[in-house]
Amino acid sequence: MKKVKIALIGCGGIAQLVHLPSIKRLKNVELVAVCDLYEDVAKKVAKKYGIEKWYTDYNEMFEKEDIDAVINTTWHAAHAKVTIDSANAGKHVFVEKPMAVTIEECKRMIDVCKRNNVKLMIGFMKRFDPSLKWVKEEINKGSFGDIFLINSWYYDTIVHGSYVKGFISEFIKPSKRLLIKPYTPTGERHLDILLNHGIHHADLLRWIGGDIRSVTSSFKEYNDGRYVSTSIIEYKSGAIGYFQLAGTIVDDWDEGLIVKGTKGSARAYIRFPYFKWRSEVTIYFKDRNEYVSKLFPYRDMYLEELKHFVSCIISDREPKPDGYDGLKAQELIYAIHTSAKEGRKISLE
Repeated sequence: MKKVKIALIGCGGIAQLVHLPSIKRLKNVELVAVCDLYEDVAKKVAKKYGIEKWYTDYNEMFEKEDIDAVINTTWHAAHAKVTIDSANAGKHVFVEKPMAVTIEECKRMIDVCKRNNVKLMIGFMKRFDPSLKWVKEEINKGSFGDIFLINSWYYDTIVHGSYVKGFISEFIKPSKRLLIKPYTPTGERHLDILLNHGIHHADLLRWIGGDIRSVTSSFKEYNDGRYVSTSIIEYKSGAIGYFQLAGTIVDDWDEGLIVKGTKGSARAYIRFPYFKWRSEVTIYFKDRNEYVSKLFPYRDMYLEELKHFVSCIISDREPKPDGYDGLKAQELIYAIHTSAKEGRKISLE
């Protein structure tokens, strides 16, 4: 069996929490090396996860190691550069969300990957939630008839950090940090929140509802840091609905999706992302006059998305979600931000 030789770049929290454990479980993958800007982090992560080679310079790693693909889990602000450099070195790239910080960066990433004939996949893991995949399958079969309403929400919670501690006792962190802004340093609070959290639903809503015609948004922030972002989204299909992003709520994790059509409807309560327990989905079928739910005993979206990426490399297929999907999600995020900032409807046509 052919093994895909992979290197991981960026050994921070998401890499330690989900991606490295997932890669280690893939039988058709050889994890050649890890790379991180911080030497102490790269060295300790390599030791913890049983990886022989570690680097602080990925260009040096490319020169010295035989690598087919990279998992780009660097800071958001580095996603574009690391992806472009990797593609120019002939490596396939899986990049965590958000695809990049700016729309222009997304376009460059797509162009460079295409020019170098390498695959580009974006880490929108909700597409690999089996319950949400079921909803998508029923939509594709026409089970809902004409869909006219799509709502979704993502409310971050005060117990977010406590949940994470249930999966990993302690992250490996640098002994001394560099004086740089690591995540989405746009200088716009609303935009940073949208790129960090809202990007999940920017892709989810387009995947479920199709291309988007326009968005009308508002954003309110409170003195203690609480925020509410609310958007009315109009789809090219004629459907309409809302997306609401808020935090930090004094409640449990609260995330979901509602789809209403002329022949059926779906309601999804989406679990905290690291839980292996399925999201709860109930679908009503008008012709059967029945509510239906399915038993999906296992959910590991991060493992499944990497399985898909590796399978596409081996079989020479294009992965989904791809760079175009990442770009369209980015465009929606910027439209939401612009609408709220300027107080007007923004067209995406």
